[in-house]
Amino acid sequence: MASMPPRFSSLRNRFLAALALVVGVAALILALIARYQIAPILLEDESRYASGELDRIERALGNERNHLQSLVEDWAWWDDTYAFVGGTRPEYVDSNLYAGALETLGVQLMAFFAPDGAPYWTAGFDRQGAFWSCAGHPEACEGSRELTDQLGSRIGQGLDEGTHSWLWAGDAPALIALTPILKSQEDAPANGWLAMVMPLSEALVAQLRETTGIELTLRGQTVEGAMADDRLERLSPTRMRVTRDLAALPAGQALRLEATLPRQRYQASLETFRFALVWTAGVLAVTLIVVLLLLERMILRPLRDFARFTQQLGRHAHDQQTPESLIGRRDEIGILARAFQHLRQCQRHQHDLLLELSQHDALTGLANRRLLDEHLGEVLARAAQGEHGVTLMLVDIDHFKAYNDHFGHPAGDACLRKVAETMRQHFSRPGQLVARTGGEEFTVVLPGAPPEAGPRMAESLRAAIERLAIPHHPYPRVTISVGVSHVEAGQARAAESLIESADAALYAAKRTGRNRVQVETALNRV
Repeated sequence: MASMPPRFSSLRNRFLAALALVVGVAALILALIARYQIAPILLEDESRYASGELDRIERALGNERNHLQSLVEDWAWWDDTYAFVGGTRPEYVDSNLYAGALETLGVQLMAFFAPDGAPYWTAGFDRQGAFWSCAGHPEACEGSRELTDQLGSRIGQGLDEGTHSWLWAGDAPALIALTPILKSQEDAPANGWLAMVMPLSEALVAQLRETTGIELTLRGQTVEGAMADDRLERLSPTRMRVTRDLAALPAGQALRLEATLPRQRYQASLETFRFALVWTAGVLAVTLIVVLLLLERMILRPLRDFARFTQQLGRHAHDQQTPESLIGRRDEIGILARAFQHLRQCQRHQHDLLLELSQHDALTGLANRRLLDEHLGEVLARAAQGEHGVTLMLVDIDHFKAYNDHFGHPAGDACLRKVAETMRQHFSRPGQLVARTGGEEFTVVLPGAPPEAGPRMAESLRAAIERLAIPHHPYPRVTISVGVSHVEAGQARAAESLIESADAALYAAKRTGRNRVQVETALNRV
């Protein structure tokens, strides 16, 4: 009897190796999930958070724009302003358009336009902070010319009589509000337009930073084509920068809104996931240790005792009784031990009868396993001495259980006899042997057959069985699968090795669809 399995072939070590493999695969899967599932979700959430913060800044800018619109409407819908643009209130300039008034309003420029968009009067501060006020064409007030040209052009193109506002992305970013000049009470046509410009100064940006709690900057930017989507740049594990271009005047310009944000949200979510993962791994490790201890105590140790006992039977003490510690168990191992004890008793009673068994199968008339083993041992011995090579085939009837289940066992027996007779006719030369080695399994030994003849003869047999056209259900007809192995002349090879290689080839034929011949390869050769 064979000795105990090697260290790394024992049930315990194989189980531990399989468990380690499963744990490793699980860890790899978790790592892949974290990399390709969790991380993208967290990054997408971070992107939404960054866009939301830009929306918050944009809403704060919108509040400033609404405030400027209210200011320009208050001034434009005033009878004195209406009269001033109509040329009947010259004292309006001295009374209202002075430096203190603009500083109080928080605007940098006030521009009055005729109904056709021609500048009527402008007043404001230049870059050095000096106040100026002038009438007529803006050439007299060069500091406002680009802006007033843009607004005058839009008025001349026909704006609807409502309040309009824009962002200005010129040299000095600003907010612009423009509205028609109307009488406060009477329903009279507009007498021109009034524009106010509020600078997006560093003081206002600082106020926005304080209001939103966000580190932000605003600057003009040249753009080509359509506005780009929000851009997110992750500067470090703790900081990121997000940028958005806002539509602005003049054409081809945008006001770039840039915010630097902390990545606390992402880092907190990532740490939470890692924390949960570590705890899950810890709980799993403890669970596995407990399971291994229970497995060792309840299953592996009794199985080792059972294996040791069977080995002792192989060496000596054939009459030794199965240990009571195994027979007395009330689990599956106890059932196995009692069944083993019963089988030993039956073996002793039937030993003489088994020696007298015929060497041929009663149903098919073919050789049985005993004769096969004897014959195969002889031809392999001659092969090792260099007399000839040996080809071995394992033949299995495809889906034979389904055949028996559908047609019944008598029909199954008849099918076996037909297949056996066909095999006997194919391999009837001296030295060739066909044996029935299982319910629907047959073995063919072909001494002297060259390596290339085996697959050809197996294919001929397969085709012959298929030509019998024995009806099957639910398959069209009865077919066979064949596994072929070969040993060269002068090569020493054990019968078990030859059979196992043919068996591996047979199962390869089954896996690839049945009704075919498969020859042993370097991969399945034992």
